[in-house]
Amino acid sequence: MCTFAKMSQLILMKKYRYILAIFCLGFLSYQPINAQDWEGGLFIGVANYQGDLVVPTFTLNELNYGVGLVIRNNINRKVALRGNLLFGKLGGRDDNWTEPAFRQQRDFSFETTLTELSINFEYSPFGHKDWVDAEGKFIKQLNPYGFVGIGVAFWDPTTDYNVSEDGVAPFGTTIARINEDRDSDFSTAAFTVPIGGGLKYDFTEKIIGGLEFGIRVPFTDYLDGVSIAANPDEDDWYWFAGATVTFRIQEDEKKEDPLPMITDSDEDGIPDNIDQCPDTPGKDMFDGCPDRDNDMLADKDDRCPDEPGTIYGCPDTDGDGLADIEDACPNEKGLMVDKGCPKVDGDADMDGVADSIDECPNVAGPVNLKGCPDSDRDGVADRYDACPNSAGKSVFSGCPDTDNDGIPDSKDSCPALAGSASNNGCPGITVADREILDLAVRNIRFETGRNILKGESYVVLDKVVDLMRKYQEYSLSISGYSDNVGDSRSNLRLSEKRAESCYEYLISKGISASRLTFRGYGEVNPVASNSTAEGRRANRRVEFDLY
Repeated sequence: MCTFAKMSQLILMKKYRYILAIFCLGFLSYQPINAQDWEGGLFIGVANYQGDLVVPTFTLNELNYGVGLVIRNNINRKVALRGNLLFGKLGGRDDNWTEPAFRQQRDFSFETTLTELSINFEYSPFGHKDWVDAEGKFIKQLNPYGFVGIGVAFWDPTTDYNVSEDGVAPFGTTIARINEDRDSDFSTAAFTVPIGGGLKYDFTEKIIGGLEFGIRVPFTDYLDGVSIAANPDEDDWYWFAGATVTFRIQEDEKKEDPLPMITDSDEDGIPDNIDQCPDTPGKDMFDGCPDRDNDMLADKDDRCPDEPGTIYGCPDTDGDGLADIEDACPNEKGLMVDKGCPKVDGDADMDGVADSIDECPNVAGPVNLKGCPDSDRDGVADRYDACPNSAGKSVFSGCPDTDNDGIPDSKDSCPALAGSASNNGCPGITVADREILDLAVRNIRFETGRNILKGESYVVLDKVVDLMRKYQEYSLSISGYSDNVGDSRSNLRLSEKRAESCYEYLISKGISASRLTFRGYGEVNPVASNSTAEGRRANRRVEFDLY
């Protein structure tokens, strides 16, 4: 042990500046897994020396000042990492003691200032796991704690060996032993091990007070400059005791505002803010408006809302292309120029349309199409029919609408599934369901700096699972984003890992991997400013998109 201590002292004496720098950089670069907040503050108290110039019992006769700076990182309510920079005065005098009797005759004394830099591990066994209760109120706590750490101490003693002017050593030692201490090249720096405990109390959410006591074992017998001339078999040590006052310095994250309430006055499942007919129950494909006659034309655009028809929503009984309400002969095919009544005057193709008004006089065609053929018999002449071999609707230039959703197959992204125009013909996702996706973006939470989901995130992800089961024909893309704090490549990897965690959870709930994709985008596309804690929190998100 002595050999190790001397080697340590030699290294510290020559390179203490480098060691000091390493301690500072090590603490400041520490990245806790689940940090809650930082504290900074002061230590004010006393320092006390224990060694060759005091009696070998615990005593308060040599008390001196002790002050310093404290910085603490609370990993959680029970565990913290703390850095100390302490200053104190140490001193001792033989003439304070009458036992053993030679002490006052020997009359050694010393004084020194001491600087200590250390990193300590704190543990509070009775600390609550949270800083706030279920109602969001801050929890005041009185907690005992213990600490242990490692540090480095620097000192430079001024020692009076009480040697007379004629070179005679005082009683209880010899001049040879005194000279051996005087000439010793002992180090004025040493490793030290702080160990102790205390009590701390949260006065407010920002202010924490404490009382503590801790001894220091520096592995040296030269705190007082005396070893050989006194008792070389036992090392010196010292302790600090006093009060701490620290202040939390990390900005608190704000709670999310609740989602606004969206009303649905007619209770048709379409919120008022996008319902074109908010007071009348309707269909999603018509943006909330009704279609009483089910002719795929909303009542607001239907000239005959109570009779199904193909001509502006009105029936055409004789099929001559003129709605019954405008047809003077609704039961006989005729020409528009004759108000829907038949008239034969020279008909080469024998189609019942006079050549004088037959637009296709040599090819037979129906009266309502002015004598032009209609191969697919959909009421649209071939020359105007964009789909002449597939029966369709006139409103779509003769092209079909297989799912009858009012969108032609040529423009319908889901031709076999009825949908809305606003969703390219695919079944629409209601605003209420899209709000669930927005809720997920704002409420998915991870352990700080990791891709581990917090417990409250599973409730939100389960709602996303329900959506995937409801919209079986849809797929889901999962995109991870981060703020701009730290290395951009690390942020990119972390954002992808977080998106992947959500992906894996959805698969574990039975959602097929073929319907899911994930990707991380890192710092791109911020939704708020990264200059505030609230903005950075908003930018650390996972987005979900059903398509």
